[in-house]
Amino acid sequence: MSPLLPKLNEIQKAAKMLAPYIVRTPLLRLNDPGSGNDIYLKLENLQPMGAFKARCMGYALLCTSQTQRCNGVYTASSGNAGLGLAWMAQQLKITSTVYVPHNAPRAKLDAIRSYGAKVQEIDHPNWWKIIQQNGHVEDPGTYIDAVRSTAALAGNATIGLEILEDIRNVDTVIVPFGGGGLACGISTALRESSSKAKVLAAECDTATPLTSAFEAKRPIEVETKPSFISGAGAPCVLQEMWPLLNNLIDGTLLTTVTATKAAVRFLAEHNQLIVEGAGAIPVACAMSNPTNLGTIVCIVSGGNIDPTIMANLLQG
Repeated sequence: MSPLLPKLNEIQKAAKMLAPYIVRTPLLRLNDPGSGNDIYLKLENLQPMGAFKARCMGYALLCTSQTQRCNGVYTASSGNAGLGLAWMAQQLKITSTVYVPHNAPRAKLDAIRSYGAKVQEIDHPNWWKIIQQNGHVEDPGTYIDAVRSTAALAGNATIGLEILEDIRNVDTVIVPFGGGGLACGISTALRESSSKAKVLAAECDTATPLTSAFEAKRPIEVETKPSFISGAGAPCVLQEMWPLLNNLIDGTLLTTVTATKAAVRFLAEHNQLIVEGAGAIPVACAMSNPTNLGTIVCIVSGGNIDPTIMANLLQG
């Protein structure tokens, strides 16, 4: 069963409740006169814990009851959702646990622990199973889903409201694709606000679950190849999200690891921004896409990149 999409009043409520905790992130023009596209950057890398997950996990936690919080909360994440949960749980003085795959970035795990969360490292198949089953592990806490709950979608949708407040005539919003909650939340906000802007999901060719699902007209398993990019590229579109994605997303854009690395470097050198791989995927797509997409907003989803990786990328 698909999650219930939030209405405009719920999104506005989420924005009001999140306001004491998160940053209303700026919309910055990309310093790239050579691309031919009018590109803006929605800088979610400036959130307190470095990624947009402060919104979806933050609002999801704010919507929990005292009873649900009494045994703590937990989630399954490769990084930023866990960071979002740990950070907000610390603000609300709730104990938290994050289940992570063994290959999760060390820098993100260290950051999760710094917010007081317990980190449980498990093998990738069992980690993915927790996500697919919406929790259901031997944990006494309340499972907080970063993608499929109405609260998570409403939290993400607040990004869409902010975009329209800053640039009403946006034509295209390019969103990195992980589980689909960010893209669907933003698309919902745009539609609820009567915007005609298109929402395109950006994927790297190391994992193309949504592009493949659109081609097959159903979710299918895809091969995933390891790279420096984390937080994007699941093995398959979640079944519950497919009807929403099929209805709300206007298409996909593909890029490469090489182009994504170049985008990370470009953002650092020309816009003075520290951006992780997943956050740079939309920018890589926008900069290389010859099609006229009008006024573009790229969602820079996070900046939690390992310093060693960043240093290597800057060296070329």
